[in-house]
Amino acid sequence: MVQGAKDRFALENTTGGAGGVKLAVATKDDQFNPAQTKSNVDSWIQSGSVQAVTEFGSGPLTAVAADQNLACLPNLFVNATNDTYRDISKYPWTTEFLPSNTVEEAAEVKVIQAAFPNASKITVAAAEDTTGSGASYLAGLQDAAKGTNVEIKKAVAFGTDAGATAISLQQAGANVVFGALVVPECLQLTEAMAKIGYSPKLTAQASNCGSASLMFAPAGTAANGQKLVFWEKDPGNPIYAKDAGYQDYVANAKKMDPKNAQPDNTYYETGWMIADMMVNAFHTAASSSLGLSEAGIMQAARNQDYQPPLFINGIKWIMNANEAYGIMKLQPLVYNASSKSFSYDGTVIDTCPTILEDSACSGL
Repeated sequence: MVQGAKDRFALENTTGGAGGVKLAVATKDDQFNPAQTKSNVDSWIQSGSVQAVTEFGSGPLTAVAADQNLACLPNLFVNATNDTYRDISKYPWTTEFLPSNTVEEAAEVKVIQAAFPNASKITVAAAEDTTGSGASYLAGLQDAAKGTNVEIKKAVAFGTDAGATAISLQQAGANVVFGALVVPECLQLTEAMAKIGYSPKLTAQASNCGSASLMFAPAGTAANGQKLVFWEKDPGNPIYAKDAGYQDYVANAKKMDPKNAQPDNTYYETGWMIADMMVNAFHTAASSSLGLSEAGIMQAARNQDYQPPLFINGIKWIMNANEAYGIMKLQPLVYNASSKSFSYDGTVIDTCPTILEDSACSGL
């Protein structure tokens, strides 16, 4: 992800950067440890050396959000799902990139229902990652299932023993297994279920695991037919062979960094995409009356109506002063083991009418 962001910024710098200002990425490794994330971000706040930050994970975001907002430091497009930090009145200096757990799981429930069209009740057993990300995914699914025929029958903590988790899920006897997981647990769960010969009628994975090449292909036929909802054009998928936005991305990545670019890696692509959205915000800020100040950057990021070239057609990024979802439409995907890639599984799902009042969905 870091390499993808660096290469996208480097591309922008070839044409002068944003408003004549060059862009750069500074990094600190937090080992996915929220306490270390806080230490890292605190050091940047104290040094005044950065104009924006971002993190990976709901737990790390939770660790930094309060102080980062007090410091009025833009936190842009965090890889997190937690709705807590979409409360603009409390966290005006924070935006999240990943779909809200509310949005994603509203779409997941529709995917689950579509797989069992005649069922009066559909039961789900969930494997829950033990970090804030897993709790966020599971809470979203529980909320989305309320008032529907989908019932969360059992939640199993995904610990160090994937095999034990798989056995507990099998014993639940549910129609669906849902992976409320983060990388690389999605692959570990699939392999563990295959090892004990457990093949539920449907396995649905969280979007965090949306890499066909890294999280599905290594499991071979065991991953065939697994589903998820997504917004990003997955790298290497033959359906994008003639897609202009995807092909431009591949060409530019290879041009900017022939040695280190990994355009076929989903996480590299995500880093590039987030940096692209930052670039769009920086250019908007630079042309505004606030300029490239922290306030100008945050104002631009908070008010974006943008079609990222790497978003699936029919899905835009829209964020404004009244809503902080960013992504409210998602494409159902199904993994095909023979092609080692995802295929579209129905049409784009619009979750806005489920989450907001119909009157608020105009233009979203």
